Amino acid sequence: MIAKRFYFDGANCRLSALDFGSADKPPIVLVHGMRDHGLSLSGIAKSLCNSYHVIAVDLRGHGHSDNPGTYAMAQFVADLRALILFCQLKAPALIGHSLGGHIVGRYAMAYPDEVSRLILLDGMGPPRDPNPLSTDQKQQVWRQQAETALSVTKVQRAMVDHDDALQRLLRNNPRLKLDAARQIIDEGVEPHPAGGVQWRWDPAMTMVWQTFSMIESEQQMHWFTCPVLIITGDEAEDYWVKAGLVPQANESLYQSELIRRLDLFADAQHAVIEQAGHMLHYDQPERLNQLLQSFMVVDP
Repeated sequence: MIAKRFYFDGANCRLSALDFGSADKPPIVLVHGMRDHGLSLSGIAKSLCNSYHVIAVDLRGHGHSDNPGTYAMAQFVADLRALILFCQLKAPALIGHSLGGHIVGRYAMAYPDEVSRLILLDGMGPPRDPNPLSTDQKQQVWRQQAETALSVTKVQRAMVDHDDALQRLLRNNPRLKLDAARQIIDEGVEPHPAGGVQWRWDPAMTMVWQTFSMIESEQQMHWFTCPVLIITGDEAEDYWVKAGLVPQANESLYQSELIRRLDLFADAQHAVIEQAGHMLHYDQPERLNQLLQSFMVVDP
């Protein structure tokens, strides 16, 4: 199936999305994670589009959407609201991966009666250290955030060509199938001003993490009135450790955090995919699609 790309106005920027058809069927919106784009979720879309009207958005600062230079969580949520209103979607199911999980979660908090189902694909962030930060540690965090903001530029490191980008993607995601990787690269890179290619995302969009509180998000999870499915990979902790968001591997902390977060929801299921890390849709797409299909057909 060939998806139809369309454009709409978000919160002071022009955004892009892909429509996989079946407009007369129940709607599903797919929201990708950071440094990704909507077409990378096409495997999910194609597995569901015979029974559902599936739309995958390119977030602001990603893919074919504008790079407006401002990336607050409220703006991402507003963009999602704009998409749903533009497409006249009634009570869509929302599927969000990573950053997309935070966005769809915030949307469901704001509009609890307008979401039929919520699916978070490793979309609750890294496990939270149960020990509160000291004043000195908080000051250090704020200094690091300020220094990071100062170091962000719009000029990315150039890659030689599409094949160079493809090899980098495969090295970081060894389970990703070659055909899927090529599709991701075709839509995920653009010409670099100095020659070669660069990733099609704005480095400044990392500022989103400084614009909302994950603790507050957790406090509001009981607001969800729709069924929730949380899917994680059995190797997901490795991602957070390599990203520097968890100081060291701690399986007991990771598992206890999952249990604690599940208890915050009124109606949540949890599924673990074996031999999968943070990029579930890259690592085990068939198993992921099976779980999504099963969850979608159960009466809420």
